Amino acid sequence: MIFLQILLGILILETHMSSSVLSRSSTLGKQDAKEGQWPWQVYVRINHASTICGGSLISEQWVLMTAQCFLPSVSLEQSFVRLGAYKLDQPSKHEVKKSIKKVVLHEQYEKAEDGFDIALVQLDSEVSLSAYISPVQLAKPNDVFTEDTECWVTGWGMTRENVPLAPPRTLQEVQLPIIDNRRCQSMYNSEIIREDMMCAGDEDGQKDTCNGDAGGPLVCKKGESWIQAGIVSFGRGCGRPYSPGVYTRVSSFRCWIRKHSGV
Repeated sequence: MIFLQILLGILILETHMSSSVLSRSSTLGKQDAKEGQWPWQVYVRINHASTICGGSLISEQWVLMTAQCFLPSVSLEQSFVRLGAYKLDQPSKHEVKKSIKKVVLHEQYEKAEDGFDIALVQLDSEVSLSAYISPVQLAKPNDVFTEDTECWVTGWGMTRENVPLAPPRTLQEVQLPIIDNRRCQSMYNSEIIREDMMCAGDEDGQKDTCNGDAGGPLVCKKGESWIQAGIVSFGRGCGRPYSPGVYTRVSSFRCWIRKHSGV
């Protein structure tokens, strides 16, 4: 079900119309980011049904994102990654486009709501780092993020349900509070909020992710550094009360990430 929602929502998004229920893909309560402010943010275009997702650069050749963005029939030859992108409809001189060499999906992934919604994308060649393209630090197993931690999500998804980001499709940002897993579970009756998931968003639904942001990073401030704590995974609509976004908890998969990418 979640794959159908992704395919339908993202396909329509590309023609500036859209719809979806569960799959997370833009941010509500969002605002334009500044160019170069989130240099790890990447745009991933996947061939099947013109699917787009977000992702984060974690090294010169590896991108971290969600498994839900890929289907068994994906043709990597027709998929690509845009790094340093800001306005999708107006490519800048800072932007670099790369083909995809390999995709590694978590071996236990079946659907986003069941967890293990994580994937690694290897670029066809290393990208040159700059002020506009640089990797994000990843959360460690002992890192803790609470409602008092400053956290932000970025992406090019819908501004609210059924409302796509208007041209020139400028990268958006929104600050989201972390919601404790127990509190989040009390709001989700049908899905189990696992320990390797985390939740973020306003309980009243004023700030959230939506269609087009799937795979994108949730980053939190620790000292002077930004740390990727989560990956946009799934939710119940966009910006609905008592329906916060659910994210893959990066710290739970550090060993898996290192095993497959060396990062």
